[in-house]
Amino acid sequence: MKIKALRTKTEPKEFIILDYNQSLNICFVGTSDIPNIQPETATLEGMVEYFGEKEIDVDWDNIELVEFDLIESGVVGADIRNKLSPPKNLVDMLEVFFAEPFEPRSNLDRMKQNDLIRLIKKEMKQCKKSIKYIADLL
Repeated sequence: MKIKALRTKTEPKEFIILDYNQSLNICFVGTSDIPNIQPETATLEGMVEYFGEKEIDVDWDNIELVEFDLIESGVVGADIRNKLSPPKNLVDMLEVFFAEPFEPRSNLDRMKQNDLIRLIKKEMKQCKKSIKYIADLL
């Protein structure tokens, strides 16, 4: 899920907390290490307009609205672990395939070897997808 938050453009990059309480007619402006989540539909222009009407003195030239991916803790690790199964399977199959020189003694041995080659090729395709997925995460 994507979230948005206000942050300073200059170092140190800190999250901006802008909160207006309508019933008390007060506004809190501050900074934090933790993002103050804004609506998915929020735009910087809309926020400038909204808080401008409240006559709040904010340096909008030093503020940006940034978007982050909100990821549940542990989910990415499990996802990566699942994506590493095809490469592990491929290595296991290659170890079997190259364990000792294979000289087919019968048609059955040739069929087993062909089946193993077919499985290796299939796993290679899945490995490419998994590697692309993991590379795109980072």
